[in-house]
Amino acid sequence: MPFKKLEVSAVIKEKRKDEEFNMHYKAVGLEYAFIKEIVDARKDKGYSQKVLASIAGVSQQDISRFERAEHFLTLRKLLKITSALGVKIKIEK
Repeated sequence: MPFKKLEVSAVIKEKRKDEEFNMHYKAVGLEYAFIKEIVDARKDKGYSQKVLASIAGVSQQDISRFERAEHFLTLRKLLKITSALGVKIKIEK
């Protein structure tokens, strides 16, 4: 039985017509964008995950799992990490 080629972008485009799916799709996109900003800040500083963990006072496993979007950090840990990186989280209205 041959494999059927799947056009993922077409499937997502169709699914995004559903309001609930689209809401979750956008939320996940924001999460990944946020994580990317933290990873980029770590790399810009030249820090390994281990070094950042040591400076921030969290485990290297916390940082690794956060960067792979496998784990949501507590606000306290997130603030320790952003402080160690010298970046701020900004909330706007």
